[in-house]
Amino acid sequence: MTMPDERTRALLWAGSFLVDTARDQALPVPIRRRAATIARHFPTVEDVAWLAESIRDSVLSIQLASPEQALPEQSDWDFEPLRHSTRLSWPEGP
Repeated sequence: MTMPDERTRALLWAGSFLVDTARDQALPVPIRRRAATIARHFPTVEDVAWLAESIRDSVLSIQLASPEQALPEQSDWDFEPLRHSTRLSWPEGP
């Protein structure tokens, strides 16, 4: 069974993966564009924090931990999380 902190951590890491993929110049442009498109609609750290708080007491919830609970040992994360302030430029072809 997946625990709430594991579920939250997976969302944060996946968002970071999309940011890294969209910005990686070594990857083909179609892959980078797909990552940028998905990131536009993927939950940010702020979205996950809001969801964790708002559905905390719901019996039918998927149960999420706050981002701080999911990654408590890292005050400065070693990856760039997807945030509302993250700006990804549209990858252009060669």
